[in-house]
Amino acid sequence: MSAHRDTRRPGDLLLRQFTLVAEVLLIGVLVCVAALPVVTSLAAAGAGSVLLRELVETERTPTVRRFLTLLAASLRQPLVVLAPLLAAAVAGLDALALAAGLPGGAVLGPAVAAALALVLLLAVRGSARWRPGSAWRPVLAGTAPVVLRDWRGSLLLAGALVVLAVVALQVPAFLVVLPGLLVMAAVAVERREAR
Repeated sequence: MSAHRDTRRPGDLLLRQFTLVAEVLLIGVLVCVAALPVVTSLAAAGAGSVLLRELVETERTPTVRRFLTLLAASLRQPLVVLAPLLAAAVAGLDALALAAGLPGGAVLGPAVAAALALVLLLAVRGSARWRPGSAWRPVLAGTAPVVLRDWRGSLLLAGALVVLAVVALQVPAFLVVLPGLLVMAAVAVERREAR
């Protein structure tokens, strides 16, 4: 019986692990920068999700050029810009109404926050399901039943949202990588659900 010798050097595994961390951080920064205008946040998350899936499934190195190509493909559909704009407008108007002393605000405030968290959960899970060439409308419409059916995954992602919000409040310097971490969590939940 011949023993198989590992021909890799001891530092190769460590180098690959650091490379993987750097690639994931690059995706996070790209998603964050592309999402800054808010209206592009859904498209940025979709492009980041595709890059992350390519990295995990085929070990394709993420590049800025590939990200911009995916972002442009995603932005060709008006819904991907209108959905975040509408959600931001509703959230802003609700916050203004609650701050102005809307009667019943003590009850309505948490309900609005829960509804906005659900919309964010749908958007994040939908972005993880988007593929180049697919239309956003069916992707987002198909995400709603998945959120309910895979309630464990939805709870995991909701937990990730809470953790990222706490990190953002405690260490604002991490804001640059938080969108990428959210995309990574969404892709992990979707891959888990697909198994």
